[in-house]
Amino acid sequence: MKYIRDPIYSDFIELDDLALKVISHPYFQRMRRIKHLGLADYVYPGATHTRFSHMLGVYHLSVKFLRKFKEMGEVITKDDWDTIRFAALLHDIGHTSLSHALEFTLLPFRHEEIGIAIIETKFKEILGEGLVKGILDIFQRDCEPFKYQLIEGQMDVDRLDYLRRDAYYCGVDYGLIDVERLIQSSKLFKTPRGREFVITLKGIFAAESYIIARYLMYWSVYYHKTNIGFQAILFSLFKRVKDILSDGENIFIPEPLRGCINAKDPYEAAEHLLYIDDPLIFYTISEWQREKDKVLSDLSKRIINRVRFKAVEIKGDFLERYKELEDRCKRVGFDPHYYIVERTPKDVAYTPYDPDAEESIKVEVEGSLRELSSVLPTDTLKSLSREVMKRFLFVPEEVLM
Repeated sequence: MKYIRDPIYSDFIELDDLALKVISHPYFQRMRRIKHLGLADYVYPGATHTRFSHMLGVYHLSVKFLRKFKEMGEVITKDDWDTIRFAALLHDIGHTSLSHALEFTLLPFRHEEIGIAIIETKFKEILGEGLVKGILDIFQRDCEPFKYQLIEGQMDVDRLDYLRRDAYYCGVDYGLIDVERLIQSSKLFKTPRGREFVITLKGIFAAESYIIARYLMYWSVYYHKTNIGFQAILFSLFKRVKDILSDGENIFIPEPLRGCINAKDPYEAAEHLLYIDDPLIFYTISEWQREKDKVLSDLSKRIINRVRFKAVEIKGDFLERYKELEDRCKRVGFDPHYYIVERTPKDVAYTPYDPDAEESIKVEVEGSLRELSSVLPTDTLKSLSREVMKRFLFVPEEVLM
């Protein structure tokens, strides 16, 4: 058994021999070289933590919940124990550097698809065919509800870790969550679908605090307009690269990235993903600064040197404002196709779902289940059920002068 310190948790993260073998695999070690929040450190300089530490944290929380269930007398078989903890450990294994910007532009597959391919082809030798199948059943929701609810539900171990971890490294207090209280007030409840992950009445305020923390973190960190602005530049940059390649022109592309771009399926992409990490992507962007293509070179320099696009919030007529910015772009020599980027961040912090539906935070009250917001004494969560949306156009600062 190995014990790892983590600044987010007061207790050690415990790793047995099988977990150590998984973590020592090159595909898992790659996660050390990928920042969890992409370019968020351009806004919050401390946000340089990695997906590696997040994945360990998610694993740690999954084990703590499982121990709690066993203490309460629940039958958690060895197969249950292993499939849940390794699903937690490997849940982000398909992520690449700047994952969402790459996924929706250059890379043809989502990280979830590539992750499944990696688990099937790279970890079967370590975990065995049966355990791998059980992990994939969780991701595909072909199992008892509590298993996938713990990994990817309304209040799962993924969110419980990343909200605290991101808040800690960004230096904000919005993501403070009483995880220990949530663990101690959690239980499994038998339903016609099988056992479900629920909380008891003593955990309702910790759950309410979690929802509020999620709302505040999204609008103060993840949807911070400067953070979104740099993501917008990345999208334009990779869109320009894709257009150049579609036109048959030659630019610098490292072989692993080229292999991923041209992959015919997620399994082929997985073979190249091992070599795609932050150092490779930022080296590539740095090299693009020297390309002859002016758009490619300029956008690359903006990423490398932190020259942001400015946010123009749209509150009136969108088309009128867009046309005005389009004319301004053309006057100063910028192609609007790459230098005007629309982003519409929106989020519903919590929706009071039907208590019988799978996608809800459920509370056991006198032997039956109720939806969380219906149990709380205030209407806080009902207020947070309204969609919050902002609409921005991002353009170079020169356009607004």
